[in-house]
Amino acid sequence: MKDLEIISRVEEKGILILKIAGFIDASNINLFERQMHEHMEKGYRKIILDCSELKYINSSALGILLDVHQSVVRRQGDLKFLNLPRKIGKTFEMLGLTDYFQIFSEKEKAIQSFSIRK
Repeated sequence: MKDLEIISRVEEKGILILKIAGFIDASNINLFERQMHEHMEKGYRKIILDCSELKYINSSALGILLDVHQSVVRRQGDLKFLNLPRKIGKTFEMLGLTDYFQIFSEKEKAIQSFSIRK
């Protein structure tokens, strides 16, 4: 099993930042999905995924992220990405996910984006 670590921190205005480090693959996809759903069940609907230490994400995890995004948007929230590694960012571009998800390189801008009306 490859290592996956998810560290959560709540910022101002109830914004949850999840720092994801390591690999998300078949060996730990269930753990990843369970943790994402646990945070939503706790009522978090404004979520930023800090991917600065993410090494790999498989297609199943991308599907989970799409589901999480739809769930939080239904609750007037959003799921945003911070510091997406270049290689993973290229995958997002190829799959058209950059049109679907907001991606930021600065934490402050990601946090502020929750205040801006769409």
